[in-house]
Amino acid sequence: MLLLSLVVGVSAHAAEPFEFALIGDYPYFPRDDAGLPHLLEDLRTAPDLEWILHLGDVHNPRATDCSEALFRERRDAFLGLGRPFVLTPGDNDWADCSGDGVAWLDVVRDVFFGSDAQVLEGAGLDVRSQSSAGGPVENLIWERDRVVFATLHMIAGPAPPLGWLDELRSERAALREAGAAWIDEAFRVARERDARAVLLATQVSLWPYTANPSLLHVVDPEHLEPHDGFAPLLAALVEHTRAFGRPVVVANGDTHVFRIDKPLVDGHRETLQNFTRVEGFGSPHGHWVRVRVEPDREEVFSFRQEWVTENLYTLVPRAERTDGFEDDGIGNLIWIVRVLQWIPMALAWIGAFVVARFFGGWIFRRFGRGDGGGASST
Repeated sequence: MLLLSLVVGVSAHAAEPFEFALIGDYPYFPRDDAGLPHLLEDLRTAPDLEWILHLGDVHNPRATDCSEALFRERRDAFLGLGRPFVLTPGDNDWADCSGDGVAWLDVVRDVFFGSDAQVLEGAGLDVRSQSSAGGPVENLIWERDRVVFATLHMIAGPAPPLGWLDELRSERAALREAGAAWIDEAFRVARERDARAVLLATQVSLWPYTANPSLLHVVDPEHLEPHDGFAPLLAALVEHTRAFGRPVVVANGDTHVFRIDKPLVDGHRETLQNFTRVEGFGSPHGHWVRVRVEPDREEVFSFRQEWVTENLYTLVPRAERTDGFEDDGIGNLIWIVRVLQWIPMALAWIGAFVVARFFGGWIFRRFGRGDGGGASST
């Protein structure tokens, strides 16, 4: 009887699993306008989603102009699903807009984080913004069943120091600093609450290329290096992940490649095994990722891809498509890219030829033609 009472007591305090949706970098191109309704409907009818987390880039400024009306349209489309929604902004949402990118950041903040933005409203969560500590309003922290979640508004790359871009460069740097401080805060909360796990969500991909770190170090070591300005943040992430000792996940967008991997390594190129990165689908892949959270399971997080059947466009051969799909402008520049890639190799061959010719001439002069042997006697 005592054993039964103990089992009932443990069960009463067991945390129930829950799930949420991860999307990002969508919609982008004209064909995505056709795919977006299918994605939204799939999210609307998906069972048991506690919230929807968008990893940034709700449009592509090369295809659709930045406008407050467009941002409100995107926001309302996701809020219309009847589920709590939160966005961590990307560079396409403001920094890549024509004109003053920093001014567009103010618009994004007003639309997605203003009084009527309904950020995670209805989820029954105590959501706290970094704005309470003087940071960006879009950096959030919330907790459910001793699992800590945080959004970090960080985007890749410093802006060139030209004109108004100086302000953009400063804003990017300020966001990185705020993000680093918010990571510290997320782990402080995790320690304080004896959290089971931490999930950090951001737009920027800190690991655009991943593979075996030892192999990368030999083949292409620069791909182990972080984006400009992110090295201190990665070092802090290593320190926090190691000290925390429980599951840590970074969810990011940016490169439009769905993947689940373990790219966080320390200074000895050793992989931190309790760390996982999940990257959501991005255009032209109009799908989403289901994140399952099981607080009482040691690994806590698991991830499942969710196809939107109508958006499996590559089932139709490219030659037969009629939806006007375009990848992006890179395909049109491929020959320029190839020439730029060829130049270093061509210079290397020219250098090798010059060196070989020089040493060949020296050897020929030193050991080549003689006088045909000793002089003949008369």
